Amino acid sequence: MVTIRTKMIFTSLAMFVLAGGAAGAGIWGSTTLTNNVDTVARTAEILRNHMQADMMHDALRADVLSALMARSAQGEISTADVSSDLKEHVESFRKAIDDNKALVTDPEIQAVLKNLDTPLRGYIDNASAIVAQAASNPDQALLSLPAFQQQFSILETAMEKAGDSISSLSDGVKLNSDRLAVLIDTILKTVLAATAVSALVLLFVSRKTIIQPIRFLAGDMQKLVGGNTALSITGINRTDEIGEMATAVEVFRQAAITNKRLEAEAIAARERNEADRIRVTREAEAAARVMLHEATSSLAGGLRKLAAGDLSFHLSDAFAPDFEALRHDLNTAVHQLDQTLTTVAQAAGSIDTGTREISISSDDLSKRTEQQAASLEETAAALDQITINVANASKRADEARAIAIQANASATQSGIVVASAVDAMQRIEESSGQISSIIGVIDEIAFQTNLLALNAGVEAARAGEAGKGFAVVAQEVRELAQRSARAAKEIKELIRNSTTEVESGVKLVRETGGSLKVIGDYIITINQHMDAIATSSREQSVGLAEVNTAVNQMDQVTQRNAAMVEETSAASASLATESHRLHELISQFTLGRPAATKHDKTRRVA
Repeated sequence: MVTIRTKMIFTSLAMFVLAGGAAGAGIWGSTTLTNNVDTVARTAEILRNHMQADMMHDALRADVLSALMARSAQGEISTADVSSDLKEHVESFRKAIDDNKALVTDPEIQAVLKNLDTPLRGYIDNASAIVAQAASNPDQALLSLPAFQQQFSILETAMEKAGDSISSLSDGVKLNSDRLAVLIDTILKTVLAATAVSALVLLFVSRKTIIQPIRFLAGDMQKLVGGNTALSITGINRTDEIGEMATAVEVFRQAAITNKRLEAEAIAARERNEADRIRVTREAEAAARVMLHEATSSLAGGLRKLAAGDLSFHLSDAFAPDFEALRHDLNTAVHQLDQTLTTVAQAAGSIDTGTREISISSDDLSKRTEQQAASLEETAAALDQITINVANASKRADEARAIAIQANASATQSGIVVASAVDAMQRIEESSGQISSIIGVIDEIAFQTNLLALNAGVEAARAGEAGKGFAVVAQEVRELAQRSARAAKEIKELIRNSTTEVESGVKLVRETGGSLKVIGDYIITINQHMDAIATSSREQSVGLAEVNTAVNQMDQVTQRNAAMVEETSAASASLATESHRLHELISQFTLGRPAATKHDKTRRVA
């Protein structure tokens, strides 16, 4: 028997496997791309190192030419500076080649880089020898220049071969990266498509085998609740949990059928019992009518005496057992009414005396209440004026608080302006640095122009008479380059001074910003105090308003009390009149014992 639980476990495992496959494909693709990115980064670094080596290759020749020009540069080129630059360029040249040897893993490229060792060593040795001779024996150094140029060409050829190999390596890495990206994209799309299709299939199967049968079973249960017990329960032949639920619903259906049968039997029994009850009731009613006639005759006589005001009668003839309590209750009621009216007659005199005393007290209370109402009215007027004054003070405090908030906003805006000024000066400082860098580039161009002019002079000297005109032009170019270098140095000095002034301005503006921040903090403190004052004023205003309301309520209550006192006086007079009428009404009854006279009652009260 395949249960729903087993189906759900299988579905969950299938989804887990699909998700794991998609995740595994994604992890593999990510790892592969990461490794490929590392390879691309290493190849880019190899290219960068080779470019640096090419630059140092040219820089060493420039150092040699600068050393040869030092004698004719009239002190503007120092052989010591040239030696220092040569040493730095040699170290950078060797470091670039050594770094590439460490980064390259391809055996062919490693062999090409290894072949650079001999020409590189010869090139560096020749350059170092010429620079060293230029300081002590310039003529001998100049004679060594052709051999140096030959060594330069040999190394240049080897460098070009290494550059071609490195470029081929870079192209291969790029092609491999493109292919790998396409492969990973295809794999991921395929895995995701397979996962989506599998999920849809599992969803369809779950809906067909689980959800849809449960919906049908729920519909059968609703029909069963509606009273349809003739239906056939869906899924009752299944062997899983849905089959068990269908079996339980079938039990409910059978129970509903049994309940209907029992209800029909109960209705028939109730109808039989009702017929017996009606027959017995009719017999009892006939006997009761006879006993009722006997009892009502005696009661009618007693009620006629009661209507005539005679409270001294007593029903002595016994009634039927069912109505004996009624006779006893009537006798008791007449006796209690006799006692009550006697007591009422006695109390009427006391009420008459009390009403007169209440009338006198009410008049006195009315006068005092009117005086109290006048005092409360004056107090309410004074509290109204105090409330108005406190409200005005609260309004002034709110206005002062609003002014403090505006001052704080102005200080904050000033701080923003100062910060903007600081940023602007910093941008000016950065622009000065960029200009300085540009001037440095111009200086370097002048230096390279000077070197080119020197090379041109050397080539003109080789040409003999035919190169004299070219030598003159080269000399002019050298002088122009030297003037450009001097102008660049002057501009650098001006920029350095401007940078110092800008830094001073930034410092002053920052100090101004600090002062404005302190002022803003003070304004915030003042604003907090004004806020506390305004809050206190509002609380006082609310408190006085509540007191004023209470006093007004007391005034209204006092006025209502005065009105009630007047009403009480009028009610007392009316009560005296009504008590006299009550005495006259009671005198119409024949009581078991005589009531006290009005004169006796008044005397007893006195």
